[in-house]
Amino acid sequence: MRWRPMRVLARVNRRITNPAFLGAAARLPGYANVVHVGRRTGKRYRTPVGTTWRGAQLRIALNYGRGSDWVRNTLAAGRFELEHRGRVLAMTEPEIVVEAGRPFLSARVDARTS
Repeated sequence: MRWRPMRVLARVNRRITNPAFLGAAARLPGYANVVHVGRRTGKRYRTPVGTTWRGAQLRIALNYGRGSDWVRNTLAAGRFELEHRGRVLAMTEPEIVVEAGRPFLSARVDARTS
């Protein structure tokens, strides 16, 4: 088996860093928690992410690629919630976009929740 540093880092983040950062990510500028539902389990998960905004358009860098569970869950559901700066926003139309050679998850704020 080939050693993949980014996958190792992703596992460390999933088990150690993410749980410790969940509370802060929902309140800090530039960060948020993606709340998504598992495709097979139906269980709700929270994943801290870095965010950028262009108006009502959200961009999340896919540092670990398109195959991350939270990415696959949001794309499959077609929606997710975002805990951002003390608010919960309903997000719709998630899709992968590539800008300057980097993949991002892009989504819009549901007009009914803004």
